[in-house]
Amino acid sequence: MGDVNVQLVREFFELNLFQVLTNWQQSSRVRPGEHSGQMFVQNTNPGLTRELPFLLQPVDVASIDRAVVEVRAWHGDRIYPSVIEANPVLSQFVSNESRALASEVFGGVPFTTILIVSELPASWELRSRSLQLLQSTGIGHVMEFPILLRDLLAKVDENGNYPSSQTLQTLRLLKRYKLVRNQQMEFAFAVEAPPGPLPRVDAVEESVDE
Repeated sequence: MGDVNVQLVREFFELNLFQVLTNWQQSSRVRPGEHSGQMFVQNTNPGLTRELPFLLQPVDVASIDRAVVEVRAWHGDRIYPSVIEANPVLSQFVSNESRALASEVFGGVPFTTILIVSELPASWELRSRSLQLLQSTGIGHVMEFPILLRDLLAKVDENGNYPSSQTLQTLRLLKRYKLVRNQQMEFAFAVEAPPGPLPRVDAVEESVDE
């Protein structure tokens, strides 16, 4: 599949030691211009099984054995509650028909589902509502595209060579020529803390994500 969004997601899972199979049957039904792609992924070196949050971070995927991954990287906007309510296509990949196909591919063993989206709202209230709406559709997990991309950048060696992957080679060159700064690859916030006492933050994110 030529779509760069799908290719980057594929590279992410492969660098995290997953075998990846593209669902060509599903891909053939995508309308021209629609940025979507579906993959079946299986972990070749699964980590310790643990309860995972609904909103995944890259470190979480090591605890996933296998999953159906749907890529809906609509980079033009954040995934607001109104976007989710107006686009039931976001949860089509968890329909009974899709699950039956995945069960056949995985040989009847358990699997989860992961939706890759552009970005969730910056507002905590809207972010929470978006996650609740997505979870209510039966989706197993969600991951934001920029989080995935940062992990890819962190894993690419600027002194390495990736002749079999145009996407990884491009990321490597961006790092090699310092076109991507380190803090942009690792953090979504400033490296230096602001002056004054640190604000109190209640640990409520996990309960919302679950």
